[in-house]
Amino acid sequence: MYMNGTDRKSTISLGGEDLGWGTFGRWPISCLVMLTSFGGSFLHSLSAVHGGPVANDRDRPNVVMFFIDDLGSRDVGCYGSDFYETPHIDRLAQSGALFRQFYSAHPVCSPTRAALMTGKVPQRMGITQWIPQPSDIHLPLGETTIAEAFQSAGYRTGYIGKWHLGEGDDQQPSAHGFDWQKGVNRAGQPGSYFYPYRRKARSQKKNYWNVPDFEGGQPGDYLTDQLTDAALEFIDSAGDHPFFLCLAHYAVHTPIQSPKPLVERYQQKKEERYGQQVMEALPEKNGSASRPRQDNPAYAAMISNLDDNVGRVLNHLKQRGLSDETIVVFTSDNGGLSTLRNGRVGPTSCRPMRAGKGWNYEGGIRIPTLISWPGRVPAGLQVEEPGITMDLYPTLLDLAGLSLKPEQHQDGLSLKERITGSADGVMPERFLAWHYPHDHGSGHTPSSALRLGGYKLLFRPEGPSYELYHLIQDPEEAIDLSQSEPKRVAEMARLLDAWLKETSRKSEVE
Repeated sequence: MYMNGTDRKSTISLGGEDLGWGTFGRWPISCLVMLTSFGGSFLHSLSAVHGGPVANDRDRPNVVMFFIDDLGSRDVGCYGSDFYETPHIDRLAQSGALFRQFYSAHPVCSPTRAALMTGKVPQRMGITQWIPQPSDIHLPLGETTIAEAFQSAGYRTGYIGKWHLGEGDDQQPSAHGFDWQKGVNRAGQPGSYFYPYRRKARSQKKNYWNVPDFEGGQPGDYLTDQLTDAALEFIDSAGDHPFFLCLAHYAVHTPIQSPKPLVERYQQKKEERYGQQVMEALPEKNGSASRPRQDNPAYAAMISNLDDNVGRVLNHLKQRGLSDETIVVFTSDNGGLSTLRNGRVGPTSCRPMRAGKGWNYEGGIRIPTLISWPGRVPAGLQVEEPGITMDLYPTLLDLAGLSLKPEQHQDGLSLKERITGSADGVMPERFLAWHYPHDHGSGHTPSSALRLGGYKLLFRPEGPSYELYHLIQDPEEAIDLSQSEPKRVAEMARLLDAWLKETSRKSEVE
């Protein structure tokens, strides 16, 4: 399943599967490039502006990145939820830029996390699926991560929470440029959200899921609260140094566990709103089904607690006098868990977007993304142009006045000029694309997708078959235009084919 790949520090293996794709075969892909001609000439997405280091530490902005797990773009109030209550996140959105069409690099977690750390598409690192345990798959040590870029500029760097990019001691955040880490386990979810944050002994083979560093807690302590305590500790420890913090909450990934008083509050809200109304699941491909509405009290409670903890960090920055000199980013690793098989549905709904986590439909890859920096990013800014995970690496370097690293973040585009108004704010034309060559428990089977302008092409090797949607006119991806627009399908398929070849490792396309 995994192909051979070597870098100067480590070896990982990731092998492409022969999926019978013809000219599309064996390419685990999720990335973007800039389009310079519709015939297939490409230029990597790079910023034209290369800012140099600033004069001294005090001039450098801090960076706090909230990296939330499985949070769909409809899971917060500022993106349209009227069931989940997120006043702190909504205020953060009002203070800066809200991206209306931001995408994760991939519909599942580990690949997107690799893209965030490196500014590269996931398949360049050989990571195209969530990493199971045990596994030798990890983020290659030869990559210069965003943390290393800030660290080399004199920043204190901290990572808290879910990593899911390697389970070995030499594969943790501390091996990738983070001088401080806490609460990082070796798997993709916590053993429990309640102290002692462990799986029950009878179900453990190894301690991959157990969350370390909080052994001195008490029964009833909640993990999202503890991670926030650690974040405040890190901020205070930075002293006069600028800092880069990635607060990667395990929430709102399964297990769906929440403080009881919050669950009771949302249970009452559900009863008041829906009464005895029966929820009818929305059918999806491959015998799967999606939740049609947001009504899960325990999930709502997890989001509410998460929002409270975002507020704690923002209030702490304000109390320390750091708000105006701190860039705050809020984003997610993939869409919300809405779609499952075997008569089940996920805990949230991504409607009106189709499906959810694990799918290349909009519900699986559209995510909430906010960037705030008082006085630099205009308050209440709405960004309509599409963005993607890889853009965050060059954008944050650019905002901080640090030199860009185009050979590293080669698949990302700096959004600085778009969100600060320092130029005309016009982003270059480009397409975004994704590839997920694996089955997933949500019912997904291998597919790839490409968005160009308002159109989105989805390709499945089984058949093979194409689907074409106009996202502006049909955000639900309900009206397949592939039969009525064969020329557009052919043109976008050629772009996809060329893109796959350009971004895949040589061994995958021979």
